Amino acid sequence: MELTALANTYREFYAPCYVVRVRGTDLMRELAVAVSQVEVDLKLGTASHFSFTATDCYSQKAHAFQTGSGDDLLETVTFGAEVEVYMGYGDIKSAPIAVSGVITEITTNFPEGGSPELSIAGFDHGFSLTTGKHSRTLSDARDSDFAHKIASLNNLKATIETTNGQYKKIEQNQESDWEFLKKLADRNYFELYVDERKTLHFAKPNDDADAAVRLVYGEGLLSFKPEANIAEQVSRVEVYGWDAMTKKAIIGVASTGEESGLSGKSGGQELNSFVVDPTKRPTLRIKQPVFTQAEADQRARAALNECAKKFLTGEGEAIGLPEIRPDRRIKLANLSGPFSKSYYIQQATHKIDANGYRTKFKVKEPGVDDANGRRAA
Repeated sequence: MELTALANTYREFYAPCYVVRVRGTDLMRELAVAVSQVEVDLKLGTASHFSFTATDCYSQKAHAFQTGSGDDLLETVTFGAEVEVYMGYGDIKSAPIAVSGVITEITTNFPEGGSPELSIAGFDHGFSLTTGKHSRTLSDARDSDFAHKIASLNNLKATIETTNGQYKKIEQNQESDWEFLKKLADRNYFELYVDERKTLHFAKPNDDADAAVRLVYGEGLLSFKPEANIAEQVSRVEVYGWDAMTKKAIIGVASTGEESGLSGKSGGQELNSFVVDPTKRPTLRIKQPVFTQAEADQRARAALNECAKKFLTGEGEAIGLPEIRPDRRIKLANLSGPFSKSYYIQQATHKIDANGYRTKFKVKEPGVDDANGRRAA
């Protein structure tokens, strides 16, 4: 979406607004608790984080943090309390939800001068998957079957893509649910996260989608720092396993040019352009417990994609835009030729404070376009 269209939606980006609901109650408008700043840090592969600061809520007379009606604020803001944070512009009723989760941290400070404040922080609903260690086994199942099971056990809705291959046994051995799912996600080259609607995502990255928003440097895009680095790139990945039935080695192969979401020339292709001899091109060789050719090829593609996404990385800052979220694409324009392109978002930090609403983001890509901004053939 173009910035001009978003400007119409968000009233020219005037009057940033936010809502913090705890246990379904609006802290500011229903409990009359002042909230001075809100920050939401959305990430792939880990639980997203939120924080906000409650000010002018300490009663020197009662020696307690109180709501506007005099009730004990710490009876509302408790560990494990459900939180929803909305961020946008203008009318609070139309502000989109940024994150939902639970409170895990309460901090305050009683200074020599001034009034104490409350800093509240927590994680999205993926937090429940990070606690405890578990041992479970599924027989004759796919990785996606285990993901469905864990989502159900943690009372999460699920968007789960069916994985290839069925295993005689899949074991979770003294691992948190998040650690285990992350391991399964990595071997399938899937993304793992829990969204603002309490939905677990276990699926391929949404890296071939259209850009959610287009930003022009100097017009919405405030800054951007890209880095293209071939130091960790490879031309080929080989995964070695063993077929117990045939007593023969299994070799899975993935070559540069097969990267997921590739736009332009990948790091491996850049390597091939000056390492002419195929026998001398960098190859990543991995021994893994794979038992079929399909599984070996899949692991090879996953490893190639993991390397490739380290080729072009970047971080930037824009005016506050709720549309900038992980597992989406963002198109950046008016940068130097190779860097004016669409990027896959891996992290987005939204913050509203006295200085307004800003969004910082981090991106990763397997390829760069040519010097004129065209995709490589």
